[in-house]
Amino acid sequence: ASTLLESHSELCRTYSNANVTSKELLEQWKERVIYGVDATKIEEKITAESEEQKFDIVLFNHPHLGDKALLESEKRHAERHYVLLSHYFYSAKSILKNGGRIHICLCGLQPQTWKIWNAARNAGLQIVAEESTACPVHKWLFKEKPSYELADVQPHYPSKRKYRNGKLGSKHFLARYGYRHRRTDGDLFTGSEFEINVERSVNFILEEFPC
Repeated sequence: ASTLLESHSELCRTYSNANVTSKELLEQWKERVIYGVDATKIEEKITAESEEQKFDIVLFNHPHLGDKALLESEKRHAERHYVLLSHYFYSAKSILKNGGRIHICLCGLQPQTWKIWNAARNAGLQIVAEESTACPVHKWLFKEKPSYELADVQPHYPSKRKYRNGKLGSKHFLARYGYRHRRTDGDLFTGSEFEINVERSVNFILEEFPC
C-alpha cells in the first residue's frame, strides 16, 4: 500500500482509522505502507530494477489533484487531469512486470473529459477491461483465475452502510473489506458527504500493447 502523505503520523492525523489499518497490514498480512509516493513518479520511492521486484498490478482509485483553483475552469480541470493520467500510466509501467496490468478507477464523465483512451494509447497501453466497482475484484483484476481465494470478511472490516449501499454514489465491492472513498482532507473535511459522490464509478484495466 502507498500514500502521498509523508509519514505514518500524518496519515493517522488525517484518517482516524489509519493506525489500526496499517498495523494490521504489517502484522497480519506482512505488508508495508510506503509514504510520500507521488503517483506520477512512483519509481522515485519504489525500487523495481529486476523483474522479481516489479509488480503484477498497480492500482489507483479515484485520482484527483485536489486543486480547488481548477474548479474555476472545467477545461483547465480536464486538461490537468489528463496530464495526471498520462504521467501515472508512464510511471506505473516502469515498475510493472512483463504481462502486468495497470488499474485506475474513474467516475461520472471523467473518462470522457480526462480522455483516458488518449492518455492510455500515448503511453503504449490498451484498455482491456471496464468493470463496475460493484463487480467482485477477482473477476477482473487478473488475466487468469488466481490460485488463491479472497480473504474472509472479518466483523471489523465493513465500512458504514452509506459507503456500501450506493448512497454516496456507486456501490463498491471492497467496501465489505473497509474501502471508503475519502477526501484528501480526511477527517478534517467539513463539507457535505454528498460532495464526494462517485456515481458511475468504473474500474479500467490496462495492459501494454503486444510487441
